[in-house]
Amino acid sequence: MKQMREWKSWKALHKALRQRGYRGEFERMSMSRWRNSASPLISMALPNSWFDEIGLINLERYEVGILHRYYEC
Repeated sequence: MKQMREWKSWKALHKALRQRGYRGEFERMSMSRWRNSASPLISMALPNSWFDEIGLINLERYEVGILHRYYEC
């Protein structure tokens, strides 16, 4: 959502998609609505590799506590 706020409009989203190699017409959407962050267009513009590039921690890589063992039964 933070990146969507920085883009401010759908035009910047479409520009980011074209930079990633996607072509064609994309739908317009509001960059200020939280529900739009679940859009497939946002997932295409911000893949998991982008989060790795900016240095965010991927919590899927860590196993902590005993709850994960409890629910595997």
